[in-house]
Amino acid sequence: MENSLQIKVLTMSKLNHTHCNHFCPIDGTKGQCQLSGNIIMNNDPRCRNFSERLCCRHCYHFCDATVPALCSGLTKLSIVDADTHAEQCNAFKPY
Repeated sequence: MENSLQIKVLTMSKLNHTHCNHFCPIDGTKGQCQLSGNIIMNNDPRCRNFSERLCCRHCYHFCDATVPALCSGLTKLSIVDADTHAEQCNAFKPY
C-alpha cells in the first residue's frame, strides 16, 4: 500500500499544464488555458482549475510491466506511451 501511494504522489508531482483538459498548445513551450484565456508555459505550476486529461496510463489495457509499454486493447498489440492522450481511443477502458 505504501509503495502505491509513493508512486501516485510521484506521478502527481510530474503533472503540468500539458496534462490538463483545458490546455491548448501553441508551440513546444507554451499554450493557452481554454478557461481563462491566459498564455501559460508548459511547465508552470498547475492552477486550481486543473483537470487531468485521460491518458493511456489510466486505461485497463495499458501495461508498463514491459519495456516499451504495450496496449492490449487495440486489434493488434501496440507500443504506447503512458502520456498519449486517450480521449479519442475506442479501446479506452478506465480502471
